Amino acid sequence: MVDLDLEFNNRMKETTIHISGITCMSCVSRIEKALYSNTAIKQVTIDQTTGTATLKGTPLPHLDIIENLIEGSGNYYVNATSYTTQVSTKSTRSYKPLLIIVAYLVGGTLLIEANSGMFLWQTWMANFMAGFFLVFSFFKMLDIPAFARAYQSYDIVAAKAPWYGYVFPFIELALGVAYLLYSDNAITHLVTAIVMFVSLIGVVRSVIHKADIQCACLGTVFNLPMSYVTIIEDSLMLAMAVCMYLLN
Repeated sequence: MVDLDLEFNNRMKETTIHISGITCMSCVSRIEKALYSNTAIKQVTIDQTTGTATLKGTPLPHLDIIENLIEGSGNYYVNATSYTTQVSTKSTRSYKPLLIIVAYLVGGTLLIEANSGMFLWQTWMANFMAGFFLVFSFFKMLDIPAFARAYQSYDIVAAKAPWYGYVFPFIELALGVAYLLYSDNAITHLVTAIVMFVSLIGVVRSVIHKADIQCACLGTVFNLPMSYVTIIEDSLMLAMAVCMYLLN
């Protein structure tokens, strides 16, 4: 039988930060309350005397998100940081599931175009977008709370509005259905472009900062690393949405 507590701890990330401005236990309480407002943060330990705070989460948010939470709770600021990453994990990070799914989507939509007797780029992109959003929303919905926590750790909207992580799978589902029913609708393309652009900002920031964060594009079913592959994926979706909007 699997020890769920042990598996949870093995997936935990940890970071230690130094906070200036702490003068009493009320300060500690205010900072803890602010940090726990981000559901990705599971445990906070603050030493009032030294100002040292240890945070644990699955995974932890970006450092700048943590800083904003702390500095927004009062006259405090983070002036030193150090990261400690877990040593052992239960699964190996790999892009294999993502690449297989994308290959199936590309192959399947190309076959649809070949069967129609005439290849049209706009039709192919609409079919690909429909399949992409339907499949990716499916994996997110397998465990929406887990996805929301992971997404909150790097998405700029979900970091400030945790509810967005719970709604995002349904946004993708709606876009998938919209591309199936209204493939030439300008509003669908525009909404897709906005959603992908906002998502891309968080991904780019993660890669630039070299944050050890799980990519949640396929939910948390697969342990996908955050890297330039994710940037390319989101950028292509954004480019297709913009292209279809301009061609509409």
